[in-house]
Order: sequence, then C-alpha cells, then structure tokens
Amino acid sequence: MRIAIYARYSSQNQSAKSIDDQIRVCKNYIQGHGMAIDEKHIYVDEAISGSVINRPGLQALEKAIENNEVDAVAVDDLSRLSRSNHQMLTLVLKFNYQQVKIISVSDGIITDEDNSKLSIHIRGLINELYLDDLRKKTMRGLEGQKIRGFSTGENVYGYFTKPIGKLKLNKKGQAKYEGMVHKIKAEEADIVKRIYNEFIRGKSISKIVKDLNSDNVPTKKGYSGGWNTSTVSRILKNEKYTGLWIWRKWKNIRDPMTGKIKKVPRAKEERLSSFKENLVIIDKGTWIKAKKRWKDIELTWPVRKKPKNNNSKQKSYVYANPSHLLSGLMKCHSCGGAIVLISGKGSGYYGCYNTKRKTCDNNLLVPRKHVEKIIISELKEKILTAENLEYVYGNLERVIAKGLNSVPELIKKKKSQSEKILSEIQNYLNYIKVGIFSNAVSKALQDAEKRSEILKQEIKSLEFQQQNTFKSPPKDWINHRLEKLHETLNKNTTTSALALKKLLGTITLEPITESSFSYGISALASTANNDKRMKSKPFYIAHTKIQTLALLDDRYKGSNWYHWRRGWDSNPRS
Repeated sequence: MRIAIYARYSSQNQSAKSIDDQIRVCKNYIQGHGMAIDEKHIYVDEAISGSVINRPGLQALEKAIENNEVDAVAVDDLSRLSRSNHQMLTLVLKFNYQQVKIISVSDGIITDEDNSKLSIHIRGLINELYLDDLRKKTMRGLEGQKIRGFSTGENVYGYFTKPIGKLKLNKKGQAKYEGMVHKIKAEEADIVKRIYNEFIRGKSISKIVKDLNSDNVPTKKGYSGGWNTSTVSRILKNEKYTGLWIWRKWKNIRDPMTGKIKKVPRAKEERLSSFKENLVIIDKGTWIKAKKRWKDIELTWPVRKKPKNNNSKQKSYVYANPSHLLSGLMKCHSCGGAIVLISGKGSGYYGCYNTKRKTCDNNLLVPRKHVEKIIISELKEKILTAENLEYVYGNLERVIAKGLNSVPELIKKKKSQSEKILSEIQNYLNYIKVGIFSNAVSKALQDAEKRSEILKQEIKSLEFQQQNTFKSPPKDWINHRLEKLHETLNKNTTTSALALKKLLGTITLEPITESSFSYGISALASTANNDKRMKSKPFYIAHTKIQTLALLDDRYKGSNWYHWRRGWDSNPRS
C-alpha cells in the first residue's frame, strides 16, 4: 500500500517543530502496521490556517491522488486537513471517491471502515467548534486590552506605540509588558497636517503624492516606491486623527475556497468607540472641511463598481482639480458639452470638445487669457467693488464687536473659577504635607491641575480676542488688492478656480453667428457697446449666475476665433 503523509501548522506564532512531530507520529503508525512510506509523498503546509482550502501542500497531495500515486493518506488528526467541518467532509468524500482512505492516527479513525462515519462527523464538529471558541477567546482578550486603554495592534501613520506597565513572563515564558499605548509621533503628525491642509486648499491627491515623494518624505514602513494615492486617501478618511478611535468597525470574511479576505462593516452595537484627546492631530474644523472636499470631488474619477440604486453621473477630473481659473466651469450652449482647452498655441484656446468628435457644429475658439480677463474684470466691476467690500467688512466688524461685548464679563468669570481651583489645589497639597496621601487624593489633584490648565488657556484666548479685535481695512487697501485681483488668483490657481466655481456657477458659452446676429445684439445691450464691426465675425456670449457677459475683444470689438486645425495642438483637457 502506497501511503502519503500530510502535516500542517496554522500560525507563525507556532513552532515549526510541530510539522516534525506530526510526521514522526504518522511514520511510527505506518511502521507499526508493517507498511512502508515513500519520502517523496510527504506533504506539508507551514503557517497556513486550516480554514483555507487552497494550500500548496494539500493541492500537491490532491494532484498525486488524481495521478493514482497514493492509496492512503495519514494525518496526525483530522483537523490537519481542515478546521472547517464542511471542508473536511468534502475532502473525505473526494478521497473516498478516488478510492483513497484517510488514516487519522490520534483520532483512531480510518475512513473506509463501516463504523467511521459517525466518528468523522463528531470529530469535524469538535474541530470547527474549537476554531469558533478560539476566535471568541482571542476577541475577548483584545476587547479587554482595548477597554483598559491599550493598543490592539493598530499601526497608524502619525502615531507610535509605547510599552507601559510591568514586564512579566507570559504562559510561553516570553517577556511581555502589561500593554502598549499609542503616542503622537511629532514628525509624522506634521505630515498628516500638511496633507489635510493641502487637500482642503484644493490640491489634488495625485499632486500631494507627487510633492511628498519629491520632498523624500518617508512612509510608515519605508517602502522604496514611496507614497501613493491610496495611502494618502486612507489618511484623509481616517477619523482617528480627530481623536475618535473605533474598534471592531470591520470584520474579515474569508473565502472558503481561495482564502481571500474581504472586509465588511460590523453592526454599530458591536463597535467599541472611545475619544482620546491626547491623540488629536486634526481639529474638528479641518476634518469637516476635508469631508466637504471629498463630497465636492465625488465621482471625479472612474470607479469599477457603482453602488446599487446610485444614478450619480461621472464627473470630470478637472471639475474638482482645475488647472486654470475657468477649467471645468464652462459648457457649450449648443450641445451642453464641455468647453475645454483645445489648442496649445500661446496661452491656449477654449472650444467645444464635442466639435472635434463631430457631434456639435460650434467651431468657435477663444483665447484662455482673454476669457479669464473679461470675466474677472466684470466680476470686479459688478460684484467685487470697493464699495461692496467696504460694506461687507464694516458689517463683519460690527458683528464681531457685538459678539465680543460679553468677553470682559466672561474673562472675569473664568478668572474667578481659576482662583477657586488654585485654592483647591493648595488644599490637596496641604493634605500631602501632613502625610495624608492616597490614590483618591492623587487623582483629585491631577484632575484639578488639568482643569486649571484648561482655564488658563481659555482666559489667554479670550484676552487675545479682546486685544486683537477685527478692524475694517481702509478703502485704499481694498482698492490696492482689487487692482491685483487677477495676479492674486493666479498665485494659487486651483483654490481660486474652486472659489470662482462657487461664485459663478456653470458658465454657458453661447455662440453668436451672423445668422443669429439680431439675437446677439439684444443680449449684449446691457454689457457692451454695439459696433457695426461686430457683424463681420461671430462671437460668444457667456451666461453666468451674475450677469450675461460678452466675450468681445476691447481693442477690435470682434472675436478672436480661428477655424479648427487639422490636428490637435495639445491635449484637450483643461
């Protein structure tokens, strides 16, 4: 009889000698029953869970059985084949079909015996219950550590773990501390703040990644490939940075055939939440701004699978990450398609993207700088005037002053509370001086000192507000800023473009040709001087939430349009 041996141990924390012990037990049984073993038919799987069916050693054994190289398989016990009752019974039936019996040495079971069926089912059930019990005990131990305020293995960028408590020997004789607690790692925390600040200011995730790698900022694990978009995205969505640590938010489900693990959310009642003020890196205001930015850029990149019952349309990447002041804001009046940067000559020309695709007959082009200049100029003339801004600043000054009326009284109240707490602290110190010291006194003293420090910071903040109240800037300062508005907007194009998007909304460009000239004159009556020379060339009218603007050249009172070139001068993405 040709007998194979199969051995397995499940965890890297277990000793590899377990494999040798299992093989030794099987060999002793085989030799004791007068049978021989072929060394080439010893199959092992090291540090692989018994809940995974696709194991290299087990697959090699099955291949040998299919090739009719084996008549029987010896194992130390049936749990070596699988801890899952379903998987183990499937293997038994599969081997029986191929006329190969399983010899479970420690269980005393041989699968081709008539009375083995009940023993196989009972043993399989016991092995599966053992796995469930082990999972529950492990989770119970981790939950206890979490309740006591210790780390359960979370490796989060921006933090490190520090051992606390006494150093003791565990059941395996290993030296272990009572637990590990998280602390803020200053240099990594600065990077987290930088990522959040750049993100809420409008910088794209890919640009943040590029800048981090250019600055040679090390990753948590020091990967040679550096930062990537998924890592930065996880940081921007991790609420642990706000001090909210949620444990058991997800659970892993393993595919019984492939062993692939999938994360699924747990029910809210199963989660364990705690707020840790000492671990706050990102304040609530910044977190809310980041969430709003996520909402703004939602659906701006392709997704493999859309959620069910989700009819949201895919957005352009440029919509949330504009490269120019008006990128992603303009639509064609004729077809509703996007107006994009078509030509790369000079500063570039805007035109309807669908014209190149032969689905729109609007073939007019307009210089990018020309469009920006006219719209920003109209914005300055109609909305951002010195008078309007002076009015806004004046109202803001009055509102702030009104809010600060209660500050002196509030400072007085806080100082009174601070004096009481300082008196309380002195009383505790007097107790200690006379020898009255206990854990209760120590905790009360620490609590009083903490409250005293918080009050000091609040008083300092209120006094700063009182001494540095907002004052409306002079009109000359406002005029100076408005004169350099276009220059200021171009300093941070992405942030400025996002602000213009909120102010102007979608800008619709309507082409006015000779055939529709009479309509064009009426539309331009409020914003441009009528000129007979306009009749010679077509032009655009820009419709915004503020006012209908004519995109006419101040010098020539005509359009700057050119016919489509045969080829593309540049990538038509704005």
